[in-house]
Amino acid sequence: MKKFKYVTSTEDGATEKGSVHAATKEDAAEKLRKEKKVIISLEETAKVRDWFWQRPSLSFVEKMAFTEHLATMMRVGVTVTEAMDILKQQTKRENNKRMFENIVQMIRSGQTLAKSLSEYDKIFSEVFISMISIGEESGTLEKTMDHLNLQLEKDYELRKRVISAFVYPIFIVSLTLLLTAGIIIFVLPKITKIFSSFDVDLPLPTRILMGTSEFVTGHPIISTILTIAFGGLMTFLIKTKHLKSARDNGILYIPIFGKLAKYVNLARFSRMLNSLMQAGVPITKSLQITSKMLTSLPYKEAVADAKKKVEKGGALGEAFPNDKLFPILVTKMILIGEKTGSLEQTTAHLANMYEKNVNDLTKNLSTLLEPILLVFMGMLVGGVAVSVILPIYQLPNLLQSAA
Repeated sequence: MKKFKYVTSTEDGATEKGSVHAATKEDAAEKLRKEKKVIISLEETAKVRDWFWQRPSLSFVEKMAFTEHLATMMRVGVTVTEAMDILKQQTKRENNKRMFENIVQMIRSGQTLAKSLSEYDKIFSEVFISMISIGEESGTLEKTMDHLNLQLEKDYELRKRVISAFVYPIFIVSLTLLLTAGIIIFVLPKITKIFSSFDVDLPLPTRILMGTSEFVTGHPIISTILTIAFGGLMTFLIKTKHLKSARDNGILYIPIFGKLAKYVNLARFSRMLNSLMQAGVPITKSLQITSKMLTSLPYKEAVADAKKKVEKGGALGEAFPNDKLFPILVTKMILIGEKTGSLEQTTAHLANMYEKNVNDLTKNLSTLLEPILLVFMGMLVGGVAVSVILPIYQLPNLLQSAA
């Protein structure tokens, strides 16, 4: 949507200045003519590039609050324009204040709420915009906002559970790595001086560890650069399309993590599909949007393929052949829901079921991972300790053989 500045003359000869949002200059002129204004000048405003610190941003929690407040105000009879104006006044950050101000101006110039929000598609997802668009078209925007609010709340709870479940394992792994790095940087250099005073061949693990320690302590800047470069390279490779596919597929076969990934994706798929259908979005459009919003590539592709099969007249319950991604329970329930006309209730039940599964699994995740974490800590710290202690015990024999 483009913004045009205008100067017009009213019927009584007064001059007005302002701005209007439209797709083209002709559309902007048509809007002004409908208001019985004589156009003196009409020009598109030059786009000013915003730097990243100038761009608006809303966290997931802020988006939830935005949706809840908007739904509440509409429920008590506040118009969309008034509600958005109130939200603008409550916003403290200038970047977001400007965003809400632009949205209010677009709505006042005749644009729908969904069209106005689509100008900030990096903040408001396609699910968000599509549900609002359908709600406006069907005249059920207030009800749609309630569905959208519920969908965001459930998605937030799902994310929070998964993140909280990984706090303890990440803390243990990070602590182990820091402990190992501390031994290599601070402890080994002192022991290295003792070993270096003897002209003997040390065990291979000790030589490797001593070499690593000497390089890190002798070239700290290079070591830091290499560590950062390695982390950046791994991040880049993981995010590439081909490796992302291999990673997402591989996760599904990892014990514990594979089951959690499956539950999370099935919960998100069911909840998103249910929210879109309740808002009145057609099934093919719902599948298309859901596919784009899923983060796991195998599930994203499976839902996209299902959408194509449904477009050709196939049943949704028969469009998921992969039992690894979509268990028989899911496909059969969806198929029954289609036949009985209760697909909305079926997807809601599936969403609740898999969200409960995620909750149950994440509660016990720390207990399930403890043996793996202990083995990891033992191998890493124990390996370093053995590399240090081994030559101490072998030193008499090494000295005798050297003599």
